[in-house]
Amino acid sequence: MAALGFFKGCLNECRAKHSICSSTTSSAQPWYPTRLIHVDQHSVKLVESIQGGLSGPYASLSHCWGGAKILKLEKQTLSQFKDDIPFHQLPQTFQDAIEVARCLDINYIWIDSLCIIQDSDEDWQREAVTMLKVYKHALCNIAATWSVNSFGGLFTDRDPAVLSSDVLDIDNGALKGRFRLIDEDYFTQQIDDAQLNRRAWVTQERLLSPRIIHFTSDQVIWDCAELTACESLPRGTSVWPSSARTQMRVGCKQGSHFLTPPDSADQAISQWARIVNAYSACGLTQIGDKLIAISGVAEHLQNELGLEYCAGLWRPRMEIQLSWFVNTLQQGKTPQNELAPSWSWVSINGSVGTQQVDAYEGYDITPLASVTEVSTRREVYEPRGEKIVGYLRMRCSLNPVTVQGSEQDFHLEGKGMEHAKNVWVDSADVIGADRLFFVPMFDLQTPLSLEDKWNLASEIRGILVQAVSGEPGTYTRCGHAFVAGSVREDTKAFDPTYDALKSAEANPGLPCEEYDSTSGYVIKLV
Repeated sequence: MAALGFFKGCLNECRAKHSICSSTTSSAQPWYPTRLIHVDQHSVKLVESIQGGLSGPYASLSHCWGGAKILKLEKQTLSQFKDDIPFHQLPQTFQDAIEVARCLDINYIWIDSLCIIQDSDEDWQREAVTMLKVYKHALCNIAATWSVNSFGGLFTDRDPAVLSSDVLDIDNGALKGRFRLIDEDYFTQQIDDAQLNRRAWVTQERLLSPRIIHFTSDQVIWDCAELTACESLPRGTSVWPSSARTQMRVGCKQGSHFLTPPDSADQAISQWARIVNAYSACGLTQIGDKLIAISGVAEHLQNELGLEYCAGLWRPRMEIQLSWFVNTLQQGKTPQNELAPSWSWVSINGSVGTQQVDAYEGYDITPLASVTEVSTRREVYEPRGEKIVGYLRMRCSLNPVTVQGSEQDFHLEGKGMEHAKNVWVDSADVIGADRLFFVPMFDLQTPLSLEDKWNLASEIRGILVQAVSGEPGTYTRCGHAFVAGSVREDTKAFDPTYDALKSAEANPGLPCEEYDSTSGYVIKLV
């Protein structure tokens, strides 16, 4: 089969010639997961790394469960699987993945449902926190990208015409030569929009795997740090690196992988922001998995730079990160018990947008608030999930406001702020609520441009908070807003709302833990 020759050739070339890919997987001491499936030509069985004797690489599998009932590892099948796993009782995707591993001369494969004891909460919790190592140390990841469940398989009937791209000979005076027609959205349609990559767990599987072999409905696609290629374009193309996987590592060195150490804390935090944007839009079967399903990515960044991880945000630069916003209001807060403090995007059951530090390159960033203390701790959420409880303290200013308007047209009402319509609330309950305040977090300024009559010379970004009744100085985060200082090149006149906010006088009587006329209020966010 042509597909087998293609991805085997890609893997061999990558291992032999790609220095960046090799640097992310090289290790003096090989690491193995707790359990692996041994897949030699004669048998399939479960092996445990603690018993020793393992040698050579292993592959991992990313797949959609799809709600189908499948053969899986349970307490009662553990002993049996060590002797033999009945190959023909496995769903088609697992059978195909085993055959691919054999084709690549890989003796082991890691499949979640066969390597984690599915009816043991203790085993699941222990193994879930090892995902960074599981995917990072796999030689490659086999992705059942097109299949909606475990029975779909990797291979599908396909149109041979897809494997031959159109070539045009052009000579119109301005352009001469032979050109190949390429759909610049092909990668997005076949991979980013596929059912598999709508799963939240797969976000970290894609990022942590040094090499991925995507089995799509049309053809096989290879993706590593130095090459994105497919059967119809085996040498790759520069048109495609707009994929979600690539966008999540924007800002890294050219041709780098997520596993390549970032150059700075700002780069790592910006990379994390892009990951959160993609991850929060994906689906989770169990809401309690939200923190665990991205924990491998967080662990990697923490290991590389030693940053302090705080319920989905990082110190330093926490003042900028607090200004995340909800993309779709109807999704609102998570039901029942919240998974995280209100100041964390994890507390939102839906898609969020985040502030990326590197997006403000060229701006002068002036902090208007200062996070002085963060305290968090992990607790169990449901049998297998996790939640974070905690608080943060910060010095800031407080501006009393109300939020009025419809879903499409929120705006703040307060002294001098009648025109501040750039508001994103965390839930519809905020509209018309009392005890609301706007807390400016940072001021952005950039030199005026002569290219445009109008220029965004400055803006203040901040968060909306609501005072907790009966707990003076304690607040919950309930939204994001920014006030733009639009400027006309000919008048240099700032928006009156921006001016009013900059010159607002403090009121010592507002609820706070302490107040200082110079540094402002100290409040607690929970």
